[in-house]
Amino acid sequence: MKNKKTNTFFKIFTVLLTSLFFITACGNDKEDSTDSDGSNDSGQTELTFWNGFTASDGEILQEIVDEFNQTNDKGINIKMEVMTWANFNERLPTSITAGSGPDFVLMNNVDFAQYVNNGAVKPLDDFWNYEGVDQDNFEETALELGEIDGTQYFIPMQVQGMFTYWNKDLYESAGLDPEKAPETWEEVIENAVKIADPSTNTHGFTINHDGNAILYNWIIQNGGQILNEDETESAFASDETLEVLEKIQEAIHENKSGPEYISGAELDNLLMSGQIAMHINGPWLNNGLIANEINYGVTTVPQVNPDTPYAVLDGVGFGIPSSTDDNKTEAIYEFISYWNTTEIGKKWSIENGFPTYLKSVKEDSEIQDNEIVSELTKQLDFAEPLYPGNIDMPTINADIIEPMLENLLTGGDPEELMNQADQEINDIVK
Repeated sequence: MKNKKTNTFFKIFTVLLTSLFFITACGNDKEDSTDSDGSNDSGQTELTFWNGFTASDGEILQEIVDEFNQTNDKGINIKMEVMTWANFNERLPTSITAGSGPDFVLMNNVDFAQYVNNGAVKPLDDFWNYEGVDQDNFEETALELGEIDGTQYFIPMQVQGMFTYWNKDLYESAGLDPEKAPETWEEVIENAVKIADPSTNTHGFTINHDGNAILYNWIIQNGGQILNEDETESAFASDETLEVLEKIQEAIHENKSGPEYISGAELDNLLMSGQIAMHINGPWLNNGLIANEINYGVTTVPQVNPDTPYAVLDGVGFGIPSSTDDNKTEAIYEFISYWNTTEIGKKWSIENGFPTYLKSVKEDSEIQDNEIVSELTKQLDFAEPLYPGNIDMPTINADIIEPMLENLLTGGDPEELMNQADQEINDIVK
């Protein structure tokens, strides 16, 4: 049985799309001021571009768009509109059905499958035939983020995951080697207990109640899974999952390694103010830590067994809504191709502190000399997408795993919570 909320979204979206196609078919003799090559009366091709890059990374993205507008020789002009991701996911479906959507977008990999399922985005396999594009320059796992059944629906724009940040000053104050990163979850917890000091409001390590990425990394490293191999049943209830849930609760409730109940934003603030020794989060924290002059290190996500490493790979990619004029495809591909050059890939990784998915960027000497980017990029050697293209994962994340984690962190019984989540996942995927 499918989730009621997800089913309702799909039904409404499908009806709206059907209406759009009917209206389009009936109105195909309407005059259009756009020429067959996608250009307007002035000879320029105007493109609208939506995304959710609202922080400092959005400023860098706008700078790159502006550079493209000024330097491309094909008369392409991109107008970028930035909004929160929540607003993006609210506005995009209705704009596509109304035929007023953007020409191209950026999408998080966990969200794009629902658009593919409803025929709301175009397949992009022909991008690999565009002049100057080298598919072999992309890490295969980065491409898998945007594939469903062998068809490419979004082209990588950035990749990300969970990484280990540690405060070197707090390590040193506790008598730990400030240059030695914690490699395992066991080390993280042991070090956290040594560092935590309630008298000075110093914390070792904790997990925020409104996230699930840490949990997925740890469970799968420990031999557990969320879904079975063909993604038709839950695999959440297992000894491996239970062991992780019990260790999290033990570290935070019994060993007092950090705050028992805290949001992701509050946890980020503790890191930025130098009040927590270790934090597992994405690469977007690097610029803030540098700006706040925190003496920190960053490395790959902790492992259960470093000899068999695993990490969840996430990312953002370019997509083209089904409502976009086909005559604009070449202009959109021109920008996506521009984005995926070594020069732009290097700029984005260095200025944002993000890992790279382009092999030519990874091999660049400036990247190899960059302590942050080179370290984070190592994770791509063993990181994998988590159930790419699965339309149920957003609902599982928001409606099942996050509430379960919240209850775990407030003292709920780990086994009962695991079994309840297992049943709720089955209610969705079966």
